[in-house]
Amino acid sequence: MPKRIPHTDFEVLTGKNTAEEYLEMQKRLGKFYLKGFLNELMAQNRKGKYLEIGPGPGFQTAIIAENNPESEITAVELSANMINIATRYIEEKGLSDKVHFVEGSVEDESLIQNLGKFDLIYTSFSLHHWKNPVNSIRILYNALNDDGLLFIYDFGRNWLAYLPLERGIRESIRASYTPKEIESMIKELHVENYQIKKRFPYISLFVRK
Repeated sequence: MPKRIPHTDFEVLTGKNTAEEYLEMQKRLGKFYLKGFLNELMAQNRKGKYLEIGPGPGFQTAIIAENNPESEITAVELSANMINIATRYIEEKGLSDKVHFVEGSVEDESLIQNLGKFDLIYTSFSLHHWKNPVNSIRILYNALNDDGLLFIYDFGRNWLAYLPLERGIRESIRASYTPKEIESMIKELHVENYQIKKRFPYISLFVRK
């Protein structure tokens, strides 16, 4: 198993032009590489208040809002440029009344607390960016309503990290965690109701309150 190499290039995902380019890339490819995440999310059949961490330019946010018309989404994003592009995209989709964007970090406990409680909290391809994943998971777990669900979807670190893949994908895989490492995080939090699913090259973590 390759040694974990933390992700250090968040700045690549900021900037107005980069945010617009990222949205265009997701329009072309998102339904393919996000298919597993979206299928697993929809299969949960959860209604109510959603919290999305790391919506980026809003592509997956729009799909989720369209498929869950009875739910409302609060989306927390670090990049102001991403929020600007995402807001415009959500407006174009006619979903502004269902989605609210907030600039901030999953690691900002007071921010997450002030947003309230949620029936479903989810994030895709963000876990490997978090500086303190155990604390971030704790913060999100505490933001769940009773019987709420936390769903985290990411790459799993594997032999693909050795291949000359496209820059960004390779670095993300190298920065990701193994199922055993994720299980150790959950055990550190003394949470018992969880499930880790592997579907190469991805990992899904479900934590229920």
